[in-house]
Amino acid sequence: MKPSVKSKLTYAAFSLAALVLLYLAFKGVKIEELAKSFTNVNYIWVVLAVIVGTFSHLVRALRWKLLFEPLGYNPSLTNVFGAVVTGYLANLAFPRLGEVTRCGTLQKTDKIPFQKAIGTVFVERALDVLVTLILILIVFFARINFFGKFIYTNAVTPLWEKVLNMELLIPIILLAVTLLTVVLAILIHRNVFGSKFRGKVSNFLRGVIDGVKSVFTMKRRKAFFAYTVLLWFLYWLMTWLMVFSIEATSSLSPLDGLFIMVAGSLGMVAPVQGGFGAFHIITASALSIYGISWADGLTYAIISHESQTLLFIVLGVGALVYFMLRKRKKTAQ
Repeated sequence: MKPSVKSKLTYAAFSLAALVLLYLAFKGVKIEELAKSFTNVNYIWVVLAVIVGTFSHLVRALRWKLLFEPLGYNPSLTNVFGAVVTGYLANLAFPRLGEVTRCGTLQKTDKIPFQKAIGTVFVERALDVLVTLILILIVFFARINFFGKFIYTNAVTPLWEKVLNMELLIPIILLAVTLLTVVLAILIHRNVFGSKFRGKVSNFLRGVIDGVKSVFTMKRRKAFFAYTVLLWFLYWLMTWLMVFSIEATSSLSPLDGLFIMVAGSLGMVAPVQGGFGAFHIITASALSIYGISWADGLTYAIISHESQTLLFIVLGVGALVYFMLRKRKKTAQ
């Protein structure tokens, strides 16, 4: 199968998954009532949340910039911020394309090798996953009586049942992946694909390792972790400000806002474009724990998700225009 055909089929599959999730999210909801609920939204809080969201992207750019210092690169904050928001824009087109896009952007603007940039992204993602797990534990144990039964019934039990149903399949998958990796490594080592391919793989892996090592060799490690704390604080603040936009969620506490943020972040990592559908279902489900109706939960999810999506589009397109104009200027000179 040609790569172009394969990529189109993959894109179509992800798009279909997003449409199915959106259908499930809005199934049984009266569109008239949902549309009417938007007339009662306090958009001042939405604007404030969007402003906080913009600062969170800037902080992410500042944190990512620190990872390049041990590698001997010093890209401008403008370029790094542009790469970050361009990546967010790319995620709206294809899941996980953003990581590739932002690394490719810095390769063009600052001559940073793609493989080293990817290594730094691995560090970022691993740290964010760790923070998410810590926040889940904090929320769970802070309100264990409230969330315990819900998580056990809706997450632990279904997951365990799926594991039991796949108990024979999982070892087979792991064995197949291991064997495939070993066979591929042997073939590359024996130059079956040619020395040029072997050199590219070797350089890529070496660059990724250098990128991962950057977190251990950076001088401003305290600033890196401080930016991480600030980043997640802004994510929480953005979520909590948004709850005041509609009356149904305005009574939620700061801790409840943390729970909604964690739930929403799980929806955003789903393998669909921009978390469409998955974010709406998970967020509305999380709000239903508080007795908030599905329609009101969807209203909150739509306002929260689409306001940030619009921000991604504005910032991402703005960054693309900036890079294009700067390239033209350099070419003219």
